[in-house]
Amino acid sequence: MSILLLDIGNSRLKWVAVPTLDAPLPTAQAITHAGAPAEAIAEMAAQWSGASPQATYIAHVTGSAHEAKLAQAVQQALHCAPQFARSATECVGLKSAYTDATRLGVDRWLAMLALWTQRGAAFGVASAGTALTFDAVAANGQHQGGIIAPGLAAMIDATLGRTRFAVGEMQAHFDTGLGRDTEACVRQGALHAAAGLLDRLAAQHPGTQVLAGGDAATLRPHLASPWQTEPDLVLQGLSVWARLA
Repeated sequence: MSILLLDIGNSRLKWVAVPTLDAPLPTAQAITHAGAPAEAIAEMAAQWSGASPQATYIAHVTGSAHEAKLAQAVQQALHCAPQFARSATECVGLKSAYTDATRLGVDRWLAMLALWTQRGAAFGVASAGTALTFDAVAANGQHQGGIIAPGLAAMIDATLGRTRFAVGEMQAHFDTGLGRDTEACVRQGALHAAAGLLDRLAAQHPGTQVLAGGDAATLRPHLASPWQTEPDLVLQGLSVWARLA
C-alpha cells in the first residue's frame, strides 16, 4: 500500500507516493494541468501502478471551485477519498502572521512548515513559479509576513501584453547582462526584477534563504545572496501536515 501526496499549483500538478509518511520523499513527478487540475489527476492516475493508495493528501491553490472536482477525480480514478491540507494559525511552534490564517496560501504555509520542522531556526523561503512569493520566519517560529509578485513568465507576458510589442514565443534564455533586441530586453527586465527583489528581501531578513518552484533553477545562478534550492518543499510540508492531521 502507498500514500499519495499531491501538490497542485497554478499550472502544474506534482506528486509522490511513499510507503509511510515517515519515509523520505522520492523525486516528484510533474504534469502540466493548464487550468484543468482534475483532468491532470486522471492523467496521473493512468501512470499509477498497483492497488489504490491507502490515503491521499492534497495541497492546492486552485480555489474552492475546483476542490469538489479534485475530490471526485481522485475518488473515480484511485478509489480513495482525499484529505485537503489547510493553513492554520499555529502548528508545532510555527505561527502565522495573517490575521485570518485561512487566507494564507496553503503552498506557502506548507513550505514554511517543512523548513520549520527541519531547521527550527530563522529562514526566508521563496517560490518562483506562476507567482513569485517570499515569506520570512523568525527564530521563535513567528511568521513575519510575505510578498506575492508576478513570476518570470507573468512579468514577461504583462510587459508584452500592455505595450505595442506582439506577444510571441519568448526564447527561454536568461543571462546577467542587458538585452540587445526587444524580446531579450523584456526577458532580462523580468530576470533582474525577480532577482533584485529576492536579494533585497534576503538582505532584510536574517537566516537561511531557501528557493523553490519551477523557475528556481533559472533564478538561482543570478542571485547574489547564498540561496539554497529545495525542489519539493510543498510536498515535504504536506507530509508533515499529514502526519499531524
